[in-house]
Amino acid sequence: MSRSRTPSVRARRGVDPRAVVAHLAVVVVLLVALEAYVNLTDAAVRPVQDLVAASTGINPHLIRAVVQSLLVLGGLGALAAVAVSERDLRFPLSVPERDAAGLVGVGALGAAVLAGLQILPAVVTGALSGGNVAAAVAGLPGQLAGRTLVFLAVFVAGMAVLYHGLVQGLLRRSVGSERAVVATTLLSAYFATPRFGPSTGGVRGGPWLDVSLTRAAVAVLVVVALAVAVYAVERVDDRRVRAAAAVPVVAAVALATVSFWQGVDLPWEALTATSRVALVGVAAYVYADTDSLLAPAAVYGSYALVSLVVRSAVFYAVLGA
Repeated sequence: MSRSRTPSVRARRGVDPRAVVAHLAVVVVLLVALEAYVNLTDAAVRPVQDLVAASTGINPHLIRAVVQSLLVLGGLGALAAVAVSERDLRFPLSVPERDAAGLVGVGALGAAVLAGLQILPAVVTGALSGGNVAAAVAGLPGQLAGRTLVFLAVFVAGMAVLYHGLVQGLLRRSVGSERAVVATTLLSAYFATPRFGPSTGGVRGGPWLDVSLTRAAVAVLVVVALAVAVYAVERVDDRRVRAAAAVPVVAAVALATVSFWQGVDLPWEALTATSRVALVGVAAYVYADTDSLLAPAAVYGSYALVSLVVRSAVFYAVLGA
């Protein structure tokens, strides 16, 4: 359903600062907890995969992909169930109306372009040929089998549910739909971009999530600084004190910006990091307009498919195929 026909999802004129801080805190806790859960499932599945493979004859890597993907989706499902019961969130899966189909198509095309940008280093250096790209496109159906298909499906579903059903759904409760697009883009990209330089592809069996101790600590610092600033604005009459309370917020946001770009040393890594920010932004925008998780899923699906082609093309170029 398009936004023009759903006034309820438009941005609210008033913003409750306390609600913003509360929902931001919930989002940070949610993302940190999910990262810990994913790491725990990975540690639990690794020792078991070889034992199961030895007794069943199934490829151990496939076993790990399927089992861990199911566990990740199960964890997201549990979080969604809690959000529905405790926060009354919705996870709409209705097909977008016909007047919104164009926007979804443009979003998917934009995602494909963003994925294609990853191939620029090989193009500029002359290492890539048209034959490499043709071979990658021809080999895509063969890739969509076994682990790759599982990874792609969990990535698409995980990104849509986590960053839009949960994060964007929570944020728009306090800041409205339009502001939530910006907030979701910045916050999600902060936790979704790798710390050590983005690499080509990156669709690996779950939503992008990279929560280091430093990133988590800085995110908590931002929330605490905001809480102090809100308290000062509401409880202190002295304008100088209220103005001073904004300084830690600015400092914490600046520290978060530095933390985000830490580990991005090369221009191509910066390009990939920026493209991830843009991708989340495109998905957040189409979700705000259509109010259906199928829309961001289409955006991430387009990105994932083109990323597979890009990764294969670069692989062929390196091998000289």
